[in-house]
Amino acid sequence: MSDSSPTTRETTAAAADPTMRNIDMWTLLGLTMLGVRLVQGWVYWGGASRRLIYSVGKLDPSSSAYMGHKMNTAIPGAIFGTGDALSALLHHPTLLYGAIIIFTLVELLVGLGLVFGFMTRFFGLISVGLAISLMLMFGWLGSTCVDEWTMASNSFAMGLGIMIAGGGSWWSLDHWVAKKFPRLARHAWFPWIFSGPLPVVVVTRFAKLFGIFAIVFAVGFYSYLRGAVYSPLVARTNPKNHHIALSKPVLSSSGNLSLVAYVDAGPDTQGAYVIQASIVDASGHVVETWGGKVLSELAKTELSNEYSYSLFKPTKYGFVGALGARATISLPHQGLLTLAPGNYRAIFLGIDGKQWKTQVVVGMQ
Repeated sequence: MSDSSPTTRETTAAAADPTMRNIDMWTLLGLTMLGVRLVQGWVYWGGASRRLIYSVGKLDPSSSAYMGHKMNTAIPGAIFGTGDALSALLHHPTLLYGAIIIFTLVELLVGLGLVFGFMTRFFGLISVGLAISLMLMFGWLGSTCVDEWTMASNSFAMGLGIMIAGGGSWWSLDHWVAKKFPRLARHAWFPWIFSGPLPVVVVTRFAKLFGIFAIVFAVGFYSYLRGAVYSPLVARTNPKNHHIALSKPVLSSSGNLSLVAYVDAGPDTQGAYVIQASIVDASGHVVETWGGKVLSELAKTELSNEYSYSLFKPTKYGFVGALGARATISLPHQGLLTLAPGNYRAIFLGIDGKQWKTQVVVGMQ
């Protein structure tokens, strides 16, 4: 006598269909990742809402809080061409503003999508893309701890986990959409964009692959940006100590000096202070000096900044350059002076005693 009860028929159907067999597992996975999804969503919602609602100066180009400043400070350590892309945007304020608005709106949509469990796997994928962009631009920053690398690494791993689990059936609009629109939910693409059960073999393979991706992403970028995986800690771009790169020096025989200064390392919380500039001949003798008072009185035309956000500007005891600032600095001669042709050094002295130098040549007249 055969058993044809509904329970038996459902069990037989589930055994024949690997996707149906995973309905309970999908629910459990979504519930397990609920806290991760909510936190990931809140992080991106928080970033967007601060700019759109709570701190609107971040979207105001005339404000000192404008996001352009943050993007400017990222240039020195940004990797794989992102520094050049940021520099190009900074030279075109309208494009920069548009890029910041688009990035903000994407963060907002990702945050809301993950918090409410709507198109969960799709927005999980987009959050992975955001984590990659954050790592490329800002992963090197963090003068006291590797906070930007930490955030990007965690966001990358969390996004991959959300892509596997989906939204589940608790606190998930995906679950509501599937119940409200069953014909839509029957499409093969639906669980890949929204949420839903996937075959065990798919979940298993993606879980293993994503686990490898996450550890390679975190350790690989840590090694590239900071070292200390199989070598001593040597940061690719120093986030703790300021450095000013001096280039394209031009020195006249009368003592006029012009050069390009670029703050290409150091913390973004304070600038590199210069309290003295000097010219030294090949024998080590100082032949020209500009003291702090002279440097503090330089005109805007003598501190010609390339960018509008990270700047070189006068201070009470000299001038200061913010991280990412690049400017052509012109220092006029301080009196009657005739320099013989030959090799010289231009030296900037920092407030903490650091020196930044470059070779410069005075040619034959």
